[in-house]
Amino acid sequence: MDEYIFVYGVFRDSGKGLLEGCKFCGKATVNGDIYRVNNFYPGFTRSKGKVIGDVYLIDSSIFHQLDEFEGDEYNRTKIRTSTDIECWIYEYKYDVSKFKKIEGGDWMLR
Repeated sequence: MDEYIFVYGVFRDSGKGLLEGCKFCGKATVNGDIYRVNNFYPGFTRSKGKVIGDVYLIDSSIFHQLDEFEGDEYNRTKIRTSTDIECWIYEYKYDVSKFKKIEGGDWMLR
């Protein structure tokens, strides 16, 4: 079954290979903020801010690989994008108060 996913961090960068063969549907934003968890990846939280990312149409059978890659720091939940598509997103599940917020909401411009 096909599902949409909104990616905002590593899946737009070094982890993009995991989405190889998936259909890129365009850029979008979601309501939230991203924080620099470390130099390699961000954490997303819901808020009134804007986070920039990419929407992909994927085969749901790859969720196992994506979930494993993201690890236990994230919950996969649904969110609606600025393009009115309901997507899966990886939401950071721990406190972000000690992390630096990525102003502008774009991990690629960090």
